Order: sequence, then C-alpha cells, then structure tokens
Amino acid sequence: FNVIAVGGFSLSRGLTLEGLMISYFLRNSMMYDTLMQMCRWFGYRPDYDDLCRVWMPEEAEGWYAHIAESIEMLRDELRNMEAASATPEEFGLKVRSYPDTLIVTARNKLGSGERVVVNIGLQNSFVETHLLKRQKASLEANRQAVVRLVKRLEDVGCPVADAKKDLGGWLLAGAPVTAVVEFLSSFDNHPGSMLTDPGPIVRYINDRCGEELAKWDILFASSSRVDHVPLVDDALGLKITCQRRKPGKKSDSKTLYITDNQRVASRGVERTGVDARDVKAAEDRRRSQPDYKPGSSFPDWIYRKVRKRPLLIVHLLSIGMKGEDLSMRRPVVAWSISFPTTQLEEKRVEYVVNTTWLRENFRHDVEEDEIGGDND
Repeated sequence: FNVIAVGGFSLSRGLTLEGLMISYFLRNSMMYDTLMQMCRWFGYRPDYDDLCRVWMPEEAEGWYAHIAESIEMLRDELRNMEAASATPEEFGLKVRSYPDTLIVTARNKLGSGERVVVNIGLQNSFVETHLLKRQKASLEANRQAVVRLVKRLEDVGCPVADAKKDLGGWLLAGAPVTAVVEFLSSFDNHPGSMLTDPGPIVRYINDRCGEELAKWDILFASSSRVDHVPLVDDALGLKITCQRRKPGKKSDSKTLYITDNQRVASRGVERTGVDARDVKAAEDRRRSQPDYKPGSSFPDWIYRKVRKRPLLIVHLLSIGMKGEDLSMRRPVVAWSISFPTTQLEEKRVEYVVNTTWLRENFRHDVEEDEIGGDND
C-alpha cells in the first residue's frame, strides 16, 4: 500500500521511512546536524537510487552542496592525518564553519543579551559577499571602491592593462596586498554578512602580509555566456560582460541576496591563477580517492589547497530575473576571496555578534531547540 507522510520537526529529526521514494523538502534549517539527519528520509536505497526523487528549494540545494563540500574536505583531512601517522589530537581535525549561511549546531543556550565571539579560521577558505545593501548610495559607493582599486593598482605599477584574458575574466597576477586591503576596507559591507566584515578579514591579511599574503591574484570576472542581452561595462578600462545573477527570494528594498542559494562565484573559479602542473596534480589526486565518481566535476577546494597566492575576485553583476533586458542597468559590485593554506600558526579570526543577530539569522533553529528539539 502507499503512504503519504506529512510532518515537521518530529518527522525530520530521527524518523526513517522504509521504501521512501519521493520527498518534498521545504525545511529551512541552517544547521549542519539538522540537515544531515534529514538526509535519512530522502529515500536513498542501493540498486534503485536512480528512481528516488527529492524536490527542494534552490536555497536548500545550496546548503546541501556546501555541506557535501565540507564533508569532502574533512575526509581529505583524515587521509592526510593517516598519511602522517598522526592522531586526531595531534593533527587538529576540524569541521569547516560557514556562519554566513550555516552553523554547526544551535546556539540557544546563550543568554539573550550576551555578545558572542565566533572564531573562524580563514586559511584554506572561500568567502564572498552574497548579501548586499540595496540602497543606491551603498551600491554606488562600492562601484567607486572598484574604480579606486583600479587607480591604486596603476599607481603601484600594476595596471589593469596588464591583465591577461582568462576563462573567468581578466586576471592580474602578483598585485600588492596594499591595494587589496584598501579595497576591502572601503567596501560597504552588509551588517548581516558577518564573514565578509572587512575588519576581521583585514586583520587576518595584515598578520600575513609580510609573507604569505604579500602578493595577490586579482580576477575581474567576466561572463562568457551569450544566451541573453548582456550588460557590458568598460568603466574599469576592461571590457567586462557582467555576470547575470537573480535576486534571492529574501531580497527586499533594503537588502539584496545574490540568488536563492546565496552564491556569487561560478563553480571552478578557484582554479584561476593556479599553476597548470598544480591543477593537474590536484585533479589526479582527487581522481585517485575512493569517493570520486568518474566524469564528475572537481570541487573548488582541491585547487585552494595548492594555491600559492590568494585570489580576489571582483564581480560586476547584472541583477535580474531570467528573460529581463538588463543591458541598460548599472552593475552591482560584489567580491570573493580564495585564501590558500598557511604554513604559519593559524590565528582564528574573531567575529563578535549578539543573540539578536543569531535569532534574526537562525530563528527557526533557535526556536526548535528551545522547544525541545534533539541534537543527537
């Protein structure tokens, strides 16, 4: 006989439905443990997993993609630990935390007025401004920040005219850290985008600017897609075809979410600036791992691990829904950074938030834990 099961918190926390074939997943949790527990009722069964279907919003798909990448990175850390004949205590295993969109578990035990220090390691990480202020003054300020970046690069003898055409846009290699720091410091960041707060990021960079982070690769991203009327911008002295991104459903007159899954950069962009021999070595190593499926695409973190210089990606975005003519609009500026691994002692960056911020960003998860949701 057929059964249709409908439920919320209880159904998603600990119940396995035998023979489940089709799931409609609308839960909007942002916690690793909750999302991973819910995988059990997606209906996966050996030998007929191709018949199972899972329907979910684009935003949730992005969360699971992020968790899958985190798990891949953790497995890679375990393999490195095994190769070094080290113990977990000696090796310092860690689960990557991405507090802009996901938290490892609920923080409802915190007092309502406390200030919370969240420690994040930026080495071997990727951060991006997926959340922006939508006011005209802020958008224009960030456009001017990019103009000043280009001017600063010219002043220090690294003009954008020297940028080389790359698959992802225009790549300027070996730019000085001072230009990058000035750009990040002048960017008008959204207060809700905690991980892109310029203060902690600039402190992290300054701690390493004399050695590992002294020189940067800067990519001025440009789209190669021509399936729509493009927005082309040449204000920076480069012909840039703006990347098309739609506003996320949470966007309003004051806040712009970049897409529903809150990702700005395109997959594969972190390969930019990495030596071809290192790219091949990273891909060969990935192919040799037991969980690799032949023909599947490579995750960006494998290139991040072999990157010699940090990568700043400057995005000029064309914001609008599919089918809209965006050719006459002004580009929206965002940025991404791929931080390489570090050989120095890792100093974790402190972000100070209060529980009001936690409730606003993780309301459903905090409320669930307060009413007795389990965390096993």
